[in-house]
Amino acid sequence: MKLASGTRTLVLNLLAVFLTTTPAWAQDTCPRASGSDAEAGWAAYSAGDMAEARTRFEAAITRCPDDHYARTGLGYVALRDGTLAEANTLWTEVVAAQPNNVDALVGLGLAAWRTGDVDAVRERFTRVLALAPDHETAQQYLARIDGATATGPQDAADEAWLSGDTDLAFDLYMQRLGENPDDGVATLRVGLVRAWTGDYDGALEFLGGLVAREPTNVDARLARARVLAWSGNLGRAQREVSVILAAQPDNPEALEARAQFQAWSGDVEQALASYDVLTSIAPAGGSAGRGRARALAWASQYEASRAAYDSLLARNPGDIDARLGLAQTLAYAQQFDDAVAEYDRAILLEPGEIRAVIGKARTLGWSGRLIDGEAVAVAAVDMDRSNAEAWAVLGQLYLWEGRNAAALEALETAAELAPTNAQVLDQLRAVRLTFAPNARPSVVYESDSDDNRMVTTSLTGSWHPLPPLDVRGYGFYKDLEQGIFSRTARGGTVTARYQLEPGWLVTGGVGGVSNNGTRNTSLFEYRAGLRTPERHSIVGSIDLSSVGLTETAALAELGGRSTGVIVSATWMPTGLLRLDGSVGLGKYAGTEDNGRRSASLAGSYRLGRFFSVGTSLRSFSFEKNLNDGYFDPDFYGIAELTGYWQYRPLPWSFLVELAPGLQQVGSDGDIGTSLRSNTRVGYQFGPGREISLSFGYSSAGLVSFATGDTDYRYLAFILGSSWVF
Repeated sequence: MKLASGTRTLVLNLLAVFLTTTPAWAQDTCPRASGSDAEAGWAAYSAGDMAEARTRFEAAITRCPDDHYARTGLGYVALRDGTLAEANTLWTEVVAAQPNNVDALVGLGLAAWRTGDVDAVRERFTRVLALAPDHETAQQYLARIDGATATGPQDAADEAWLSGDTDLAFDLYMQRLGENPDDGVATLRVGLVRAWTGDYDGALEFLGGLVAREPTNVDARLARARVLAWSGNLGRAQREVSVILAAQPDNPEALEARAQFQAWSGDVEQALASYDVLTSIAPAGGSAGRGRARALAWASQYEASRAAYDSLLARNPGDIDARLGLAQTLAYAQQFDDAVAEYDRAILLEPGEIRAVIGKARTLGWSGRLIDGEAVAVAAVDMDRSNAEAWAVLGQLYLWEGRNAAALEALETAAELAPTNAQVLDQLRAVRLTFAPNARPSVVYESDSDDNRMVTTSLTGSWHPLPPLDVRGYGFYKDLEQGIFSRTARGGTVTARYQLEPGWLVTGGVGGVSNNGTRNTSLFEYRAGLRTPERHSIVGSIDLSSVGLTETAALAELGGRSTGVIVSATWMPTGLLRLDGSVGLGKYAGTEDNGRRSASLAGSYRLGRFFSVGTSLRSFSFEKNLNDGYFDPDFYGIAELTGYWQYRPLPWSFLVELAPGLQQVGSDGDIGTSLRSNTRVGYQFGPGREISLSFGYSSAGLVSFATGDTDYRYLAFILGSSWVF
């Protein structure tokens, strides 16, 4: 298509569609003032520099408000950038002043095509053919909508479709297909509606029939490719797009679809290469530019992604999709405050934009600001109670707060609203696992340098009669030996935990233990506790317990009891840093009562996905030095450096902990070295079903039973399992 201003002509590259008409229109009233900028704008447009083209066209219009040559060009820049409202406004002004301006009429037709307004497409391009009978673009688009309005320009199905009432449109298009099974538009749109409702097989049946009848129908092939991708068949989707690109190598929609599918399948580098090809013919603006910026974020190239979004927003600050994409990139990069600020800007621009509200809630949760995130998520739900994503984010925040019952209710609502949403269903399955009956059998072998040998067989089971109520049972049997001296012990407890909104946890339990010793052969046990909601950055708890001492043969023979209260707190100022502290008071009752005091302080920091480091200080002391078979120094203190490595290449899981330290046994004792280490290997047979093997070693007095000698050694092997029913 040639665009003329007087004797000037310029060939436009409209998304690789070459147009061939030669209309001319009247000279602008002030061409000398703006002509050079307008020509420079068209030159920049042809070269693909949309930012320069916009600058030059706007300068021309500033100098000469009647320069419709520049105004038409600015409309095409807006179309490239995906801002249809701006493009339509510009071209409408041109047509009002110059009713026979073919280039502006073509622009209006292209914009109408993008919105699906078939009647407007037909009207614009029919007018173009009246002015330029050989206009190839007008002929092409009129051919593409041939039969689309066979039932008349006021077809109710098309009106319902354009108004967004897809349910009504579906019914009316089905009626049209009953009258004319070869109605291409009806077939295409029925297929899309079936896909949107999760009926991918039905959608592919419709679209496959349409492609079979019309092998060159690019819209049908693209729709089939997208449905294949939505259904998870990304390989077939990419092959479908390849068929289109083999015939039309520069088709921008096919290039963009290929880039999207490559990104979804994890081939981010290939996706970026495809976006480079796309932007070489249709510079990065609109959906293509946003797709490329998004792919950069998925490739963890956060600065490049941010720069790409900044470029889009510099051209169009009102591009909400770009602003939301930038906010998400910042959140991925853990620049949470900047991400929240971008979401707030989007909300300021579009107060009803629920995607921004949902994104803000999720980002606040990622940053550890759970209460703020919950409040925003509740606001999102109140804005649109039919929005499944809003309910899902609220459920996720409840999970992070430890409020599983509330999370279950929110995620069940999300699943009812979006029964085919895979992400919502995955979240719902995960939270339901926490409420499923669970059994955890284990066998533990322990030995130490005091010649103790202990084998403990145990079974723990849990059940939720109500979502907030967790009932747990624990039973064990122990074979205990120290040299030739042996004893056995057995026992069990039943514990109930009830969660009160917004996250308070109340615990209570009773049980008993018995042994074959000669002193107290049976003891009653009890425990109680209270924990503050986990939605706060500081979580506190208080726990009271009284249990029998059965760790070794000597302690089982003693028939002693340990009773105490512990107050503890956890502070997580960020998602990476954690601080824990506790103080405790209690007594051991054996041959006589012995008071015990304890305190601990620990901190850990997560380094990346697999590593954590930390340090801890712990101590305890007893009032008396008795000969009752347990470790009772007047002072014990230990300082440790800890390192954790945890890796989960499913179905396997690996954990290694190493903690070298310094310890002091007795208030007058020397400071010596210590070492603790733990390793664990697990294999998962399915969600909630795992078997594991662990090994532990320690030279620290923390696990001493009697002597606390500086050369004390302790070993443990644990075979465990967790099984959800």
